[in-house]
Amino acid sequence: MMMRDLFPWYQPIVETASGRIAGYEALARQKNEVGDVVSAGAFFSDSKHSLENRIAADRSVRYQALSGLNELPGDSFISLNLSPEWLQFIAQTTRLPTLDMLRELDADPSRVMIEITELGGDLGLIQKAVDRYREAGFRIAIDDFGADFSQLDRVALLTPDVVKLDMKLLRDGLDNPRNAAMIQLLGEMASRLGAKVLCEGVETEEAYFLALSCNAYYTQGFLFSEAKAEAAPTECFQSQMISLREDYRDRALDSSTRNHWLAGKVSAELIALRELIKTSGTAYGDIDLEHYLPTPQVLRFYLCDRSGNQISPNYENRQGGWNVDSAQKGSNWSWRPYFIELLAFDDIDRRLVFSKPYHDIYAGQLSQTAALLIDDDRILLADMIINPPDRDLIYSHHGMQAQSVAVY
Repeated sequence: MMMRDLFPWYQPIVETASGRIAGYEALARQKNEVGDVVSAGAFFSDSKHSLENRIAADRSVRYQALSGLNELPGDSFISLNLSPEWLQFIAQTTRLPTLDMLRELDADPSRVMIEITELGGDLGLIQKAVDRYREAGFRIAIDDFGADFSQLDRVALLTPDVVKLDMKLLRDGLDNPRNAAMIQLLGEMASRLGAKVLCEGVETEEAYFLALSCNAYYTQGFLFSEAKAEAAPTECFQSQMISLREDYRDRALDSSTRNHWLAGKVSAELIALRELIKTSGTAYGDIDLEHYLPTPQVLRFYLCDRSGNQISPNYENRQGGWNVDSAQKGSNWSWRPYFIELLAFDDIDRRLVFSKPYHDIYAGQLSQTAALLIDDDRILLADMIINPPDRDLIYSHHGMQAQSVAVY
């Protein structure tokens, strides 16, 4: 295949807050035997083509994409893919071909983002090349973050401006709460490390809502547009984004209302349990539970002293009855954030504090722990199942987000 047969098409990268197109990813395309435009990925992954030929073809596509940079609307940027294999090649040379192209085209390097794709490679050489790109004024992105946890060292070492979350994780997260929790964690991690999160592969409204829960600064995917020959106008998705944000807000408000209702229900149940414990007459267990029937939402409860030491067995909810398990008695839970949160309140006797949602190891279900003061010496902790009434992404993935509520 001749290099001139490869050409770039452009997929919009949409900014969440404004709804404007912030940039465009330049994707290599070619025509197949019947004249249809298809991805050129097969060419670049075909080992029958030498590395030198693949690099030359990529530079041809890159030059074509950069040739139109000054004509792109506003201050939008263009995003270019580079594999670690090619970055290693660049690190051992004295030139940055992309910078040479920009100088020839009289274009601004700060409007170009270099995406590091795939896995593997010599991280030292990759860092050397990335440092040279950054010194020249380019932005840096890591693509397919989360596809392999070995990429964690890349984020820490390369300090990218943008992290693109793996699109497969986004799709998997729509059907599996554990995968959703994983991609949300990756999004939070990237943000804490100072990178903007870009969720690619956004094809549906549900995927967009999940992207928002991952703290997505940018989104990209067929929900907005596939790659096209011409760069779309920067404002063309704003009305769509307004509608999506309004839908998200309405669903979030509905979810929050349900969470407050659920928190009130949990409060009533745990207050009743607290009163039962107070009247049991024993400080360290042997609670009379004969007339206290658990709801399916309660997994277990147990008592701690104010130092966090578990002073009772676990009372496990087993098919509508209680099973006593002393295996955890004597454990210390003072280091748990929700325990510390409860003790920090001045009105501790009127506070119910929730942990962040987690998957219970034994039940395998999305859960939260609630903490409530019993008296001056004891604290009640209850592990509760989060059981969403529908497939609302916000509710099922986030649970009760309030760290604490007043119980009366």
